[in-house]
Amino acid sequence: MKQINKVLAVAVLAAMGLSGCQQEAPVAPQSEPQTLAAEVHNVELGTVPLTAVVPGAVVADQKAHIASRLMGYIKGLEVEVGDKVKRGSLLFSIDSTDIQSQIAQAQSAYSQAEAALQDAKLDYDRFSQLFKEDSVSKQQFDKIRLQYAVAQENLAAAKSGLNQARSQLNYANVRAPFSGVVVQKMATAGDLAAPGNPVVVIENLTSLSVQTQVAGELYAVLRNGDEASVLIDGQAEPMVGTIYTLVSAADPKTRTHTVKLSLPAVKNINSGTFARISFKRGERQAMMVPQSAIANRAGIDGVFIVQDGKAMFNMVRTGITMGDMVEIQSGLDLGEQVVVSNNQSMLNGDIVEATTAAAAQ
Repeated sequence: MKQINKVLAVAVLAAMGLSGCQQEAPVAPQSEPQTLAAEVHNVELGTVPLTAVVPGAVVADQKAHIASRLMGYIKGLEVEVGDKVKRGSLLFSIDSTDIQSQIAQAQSAYSQAEAALQDAKLDYDRFSQLFKEDSVSKQQFDKIRLQYAVAQENLAAAKSGLNQARSQLNYANVRAPFSGVVVQKMATAGDLAAPGNPVVVIENLTSLSVQTQVAGELYAVLRNGDEASVLIDGQAEPMVGTIYTLVSAADPKTRTHTVKLSLPAVKNINSGTFARISFKRGERQAMMVPQSAIANRAGIDGVFIVQDGKAMFNMVRTGITMGDMVEIQSGLDLGEQVVVSNNQSMLNGDIVEATTAAAAQ
């Protein structure tokens, strides 16, 4: 029984020790307090933005699915995924054997129409003279004149067909519409290309945006031109994005709206990269202290408050950081004075020669 009582006593003492740790940091006062000159700052209320964080992805503003206008076998497809291409550079070619055959047929038709026109013109000139001499009737002359007009129209149609056949040859060589990067390749040399079936996909990675889906409640407070903080995977610091597209129609499955934000000129970021977008929804009041006031003792964050000219360590729970100010969620009261400089070697009980710190913006 005595052994049980000893165990209970040890447990009670341990619990009391843990309870004490919740109020004061494990910083032992030194036998001879040191005197330190330090700046102090009054704990005051500051303004903290209310934000809504949603996931998104980086998308390219320019993205093209390149297909052929002709049906034929692909040849000369030398580009690979990741290759950088310039505007007007050759992406792939289509076998032009059938096109060359069409051009030859159109050229033959044009030559025949041209010969027919020359023959019709000779008849027209001869009958014109005979008609002036009253050697042929008006009906005969009108018939020859009609034949001449038809020959002219036939030549014009043959010339148009030849030009069209020749223009098809231009589509056999498919070129990049803008400078970018090949991000997808959906065919290889020897495959049959058909109109509407993309062969490669290119993106312009110099102009990127962030796209996300937001709920109707958040969509209702957003406006074009609003700014948001965008943190992209792989980037150390967030960047500022500006809303330029708000899609009013909601997705019938997710009941969310599409929002696009423009980004500043960036490098080493690819489309599809995950991003976190923080939209501002309002403001709230919170206790704020300079970030330099936060000291760490035995792995615990806290601040030194000045009481009767002496430093006392208080554990605090911090919130968001805004510039050089940090939010204090618990552990301090309004109006208390906290040490904001020369506090790295400070201990409980040290004498503080206080000077007022400049008010932080």
